[in-house]
Amino acid sequence: MAFVKTLIRRAVAEDLPAIAVADGRGFGFHYSDQDIDDFRPLFEPERFLLACEPDDGVIVGLAGSFGFEVTVPGGASLPTQGVTWVSVATTHRRQGILRELMRDQHQGFADEGLALSLLTASEGGIYGRFGYGQAGRARTVKVKRRFVRFRRDAPGVGGVRLVDGAEARSRAPEVHRRWAALTPGAVSRDDRWWDYLLLDRADQRDGASALFHLLHADGYASYRIHQPDSTCRVVDVFAATDEAHGALWRTLLGLDLIDTVTSESCPVDDPLPFLLEDTRQVRTSKMADGLWARILDVAAVLQARRYPVEIDVVLDLTDPFLDLGGRFRLRGGPDGAQCERVTATPEVHLEIGTLGTLVFGVHRASTLARAGLIGVEPRVLGRLDAALAGEREVRHGTPF
Repeated sequence: MAFVKTLIRRAVAEDLPAIAVADGRGFGFHYSDQDIDDFRPLFEPERFLLACEPDDGVIVGLAGSFGFEVTVPGGASLPTQGVTWVSVATTHRRQGILRELMRDQHQGFADEGLALSLLTASEGGIYGRFGYGQAGRARTVKVKRRFVRFRRDAPGVGGVRLVDGAEARSRAPEVHRRWAALTPGAVSRDDRWWDYLLLDRADQRDGASALFHLLHADGYASYRIHQPDSTCRVVDVFAATDEAHGALWRTLLGLDLIDTVTSESCPVDDPLPFLLEDTRQVRTSKMADGLWARILDVAAVLQARRYPVEIDVVLDLTDPFLDLGGRFRLRGGPDGAQCERVTATPEVHLEIGTLGTLVFGVHRASTLARAGLIGVEPRVLGRLDAALAGEREVRHGTPF
């Protein structure tokens, strides 16, 4: 449907309270004045597009973004924008507003020279039409603490300290940088993000305690205690070494007076179950999509990552939304990669959103081929699977 009735403009600083009203209506909550003040340091008005009624200026749609660096397989990082605060008023659906917001926003990203953009989706059926692919998974686990026994030879004994928020704020960012460099899909946290994530307002706790902080030379974790059901809710945990990972989880699973420990960000390949005598004690309670990726510069993204085996393949990419596809020859391996536009006969046919699903190495090309999302000869498919595999599960690590 044609987009004819609303006007799209960039936000200005004074728009934030009205943006909060519009976003709150879209997602079913109210921002307090304190919430708005807390968010203001993260708010870059020029990164927020607003769809407004032409007569009274009321905001009926919006799409914003935050600037990050993201790690790709092999350890390189790329500048990116994390798309956020996307909504359209229920009174203005089916009028093309979302499509126009997304087109303007992502064409702007491409014009800036960004290689890719990211988001986490409130609904899974929205963003594929805009060229996004589901690039990662989010797993929630529950562990009954009293049944846990660590293997005697499991790594990670000692080295963890309980610290206050000030020391966590001082020491955790450096550890996070080292963890992010090892983790595909990890997004950076600048000082503004650390300040925001450690605010720990009472109304953010959902009836649980204030944050407790655990620090290791190579790792960090924060958690809350919910006394009514004797639960420890792990809020943040990351480690740059296996020793730190084991030590943090020994501490979390050794808390007194706790029945259940939960974490909403335990990767599928997390070694935690195998630190225990009984791997079944780490129970998956929810599995959902996590990070989504939209490729904006095919050559730049494919050249940035590394490949565990040698690959030389011609890809034919279609992009119905932004027309940024084409034919590309990818030649890569463990030591680097080259990618360039070509006119050669393609061996692999796929949409750009499917490449977004593959690029961080979690999902297999053979799985997507079986779903009819990739056209590829069998002789090429095995090589493609092996080359696109990532060294670790994707974990973006910072909610945005």
